[in-house]
Amino acid sequence: MNVFAPVVILILAMLIMLLLQLSPGVFLLFSHYASGKYSRRKSSDQSLFFIFGAEICTTLIFLSVYFILTALYVTPIDFENNILIWITAGIFAAIGAVFPICYFRNGKGTKLFISRRLAVAFDKKASSAKSRSDAFTLGFISILPELFFTLPIYFLSSLEIMQLGDSPLLRGFLILIFILIAIAPLIATHVYLDFGHNFVEIAKFRIRNKNFNRFFISSLYFLIAIIVITFRIINL
Repeated sequence: MNVFAPVVILILAMLIMLLLQLSPGVFLLFSHYASGKYSRRKSSDQSLFFIFGAEICTTLIFLSVYFILTALYVTPIDFENNILIWITAGIFAAIGAVFPICYFRNGKGTKLFISRRLAVAFDKKASSAKSRSDAFTLGFISILPELFFTLPIYFLSSLEIMQLGDSPLLRGFLILIFILIAIAPLIATHVYLDFGHNFVEIAKFRIRNKNFNRFFISSLYFLIAIIVITFRIINL
């Protein structure tokens, strides 16, 4: 397979990570509570630790998947096997099919797929956070419920990075870019709020773009599935 397919798959995978809504939604909720309880400086400081927690969780998941796959490469596992490729493409197509139905709950707001109990737990944790460690923990766990949607992306992105050469520097750079893209919405929200904008503007933006995100992310999953089949099985 040429360089074109891995690069395109990585770009599409990063776009999905950029547009997912759970961690940014929890971060917005946390920032709202923090700004009501603390000074602007302390609120900003705790927000940075939330972002740091999300970054560490994303990094640990990606590196765990990457190093597991790296270890499997020296075993008889054949990652070019058509059955494995079909399964991978099928998973992406399946997620693309269910995403518009299950990711956002029905209604005018931006309630997501998580259970009501978990949503209440996030709200309680966000409102009661008092320290940097609380903010870090909340940022860390805000990544985990979306693993159903993101774990295949970590898996395929790791494989595509391996396809782009044996240079540890290049691979490390691509992993770093992936992680930064994944937490970019948190950084953007933090900067936006630090410049004096309010939460209502962000909430309205999220509502306006709800349907766009729903169908665009779904199409990205389908597009990745098509590229995987086209360039891995048909070998165009």
